[in-house]
Amino acid sequence: MKKKYVIAVILAMILVYFFIHGSAERNHTFTLFNSETTVKLEQIQPLSKTVKVSGDSDTDVIFIDVETGEQFIIEYITHGVTEKINLESGRWYKVKARGNLTLRPVNVRIE
Repeated sequence: MKKKYVIAVILAMILVYFFIHGSAERNHTFTLFNSETTVKLEQIQPLSKTVKVSGDSDTDVIFIDVETGEQFIIEYITHGVTEKINLESGRWYKVKARGNLTLRPVNVRIE
C-alpha cells in the first residue's frame, strides 16, 4: 500500500513539473517578425540555460552579450529546423538575423 502511495506522489510531481514547464514555455515564446530582408536587432533574456531558435529563412543567428560584446553564433539555421544554443540566463543579448525568428523561453526587450 505504501509503495502505491509513493508511486502516485512521484507521478503527480512529474505531471506538475511538465504542466508548469509547458506553461512557462508557452508564455515566454516570442517570434521576432521582420517584413523586410534586412537584418533585425532585438534584445532577449534567456529564462534558462538553453534557448531554442527556429526561423522561416536560411540565416546565421548571432547573439551578442549587451554588457561584454561577446558573440555566440548559430551558423546557418534552416527553415523549419529548431536549433539550441546555451546562453547565460538572466543576461541580455542582442539577436541579429534575417527573417522571422521564434525564440523560447526568453523575455524580449524591443528598442
